[in-house]
Parts: sequence; structure tokens; C-alpha cells
Amino acid sequence: MRRLLPLVSLAFATACSPIPSRAASLFEGDDEGWLIEGNADTTRPTFRPTGGNQNGNICTTDADPEFFYFVAPAKFLGAVSDVAGKLLTFDLKINQQFNLQRGRDVVITGRGLALEKSFNGPPGTDWTPRRVGLDGSSGWIVQDTGQPATDDDVRAVLRDLTGLRIRGEFVDGPQDTACLDNVYFGTAP
Repeated sequence: MRRLLPLVSLAFATACSPIPSRAASLFEGDDEGWLIEGNADTTRPTFRPTGGNQNGNICTTDADPEFFYFVAPAKFLGAVSDVAGKLLTFDLKINQQFNLQRGRDVVITGRGLALEKSFNGPPGTDWTPRRVGLDGSSGWIVQDTGQPATDDDVRAVLRDLTGLRIRGEFVDGPQDTACLDNVYFGTAP
């Protein structure tokens, strides 16, 4: 029993410790400057102090049939070349699993390029972890051409990142809700 106690304590400490990253949003006290783009305009998400994948999170209910995205604040943007080859991770959940639509799940923009990443399926109604490599082998697509992005494409965008958007709209029609939590940008693979 003595040997198990330190291992349990170490596992608990690791699970509760912040993940080293360039930028993070854990939504413990507010919406941290995130916006919602779509729904026919740009608005603020609703901050929820409880119900997240630990504590707080941000949510939005779709008001119109357009796709909406969670838009990252300035602390994620700029000259972020140091995150090349690392990961973007986040937790996402939606409130419905019918009339689902495919789309671009993550979009990064910079230096005149827009790269998009689609996952194999929608998030669930419980917190669904998502992760994507910030490199050319992680399935990014160049938006204008539909061609796979290269390492050089990803590095070019990251040299002057002007936008990071995470899709919240997965259901065809209004009144679906999506929530976001634990966004880590530039974590080690």
C-alpha cells in the first residue's frame, strides 16, 4: 500500500497541473476574450462558471443556419513560429447528434493563407478531446486550392497568425449549442 500512495499522488498532480503551451484558455473566470463569428454577426460567447471539463467553459446557441466558430483572442495570434510541430488541443461538446453536417473544424490564417482541418466525426454530447498537429503531416488543407498543406505552408501561417477559429456549428438548423474548454496552443506532441 505504501508504494501505491506516491503513484496515485503523482497521477493526481499531473492531471491537475497546467499543460505547458504557448497560450491557453481554461475559462476559469470569464470568456478570456473569445468571440463567436457566424450567427449573422460577431458576438461574445456565454461564460459558464461550472459544467466545463473541470470548471468553467464557454458556450453558444446557434441563432441561424450559418456555421459559427469560436474565434481565439490576440494572445494566440502573431509571430508564433515556435509552435510549429507542436499541438493544438481543446475539448468540445455539442447538445445534439442529429442532422449533423461536415465542415472545416479548425481554421488558421496568416500571410495570405488559410489552412483548414476536418476531424473524422463530430464531437459528442459529453466533452470530446480534440488534437491536431501544427505541421504538414496532420491533415491540414489549403483552403483556396484544396491541396494538402505542407510543413512550409503551416510555418508560413504561423509566422504571422492572424486567425484561429474552432467550429461550433455541427447541426443543420438553428438552436443547437456548442461548448468549448481547455484550449492549449503549442503543447508538446
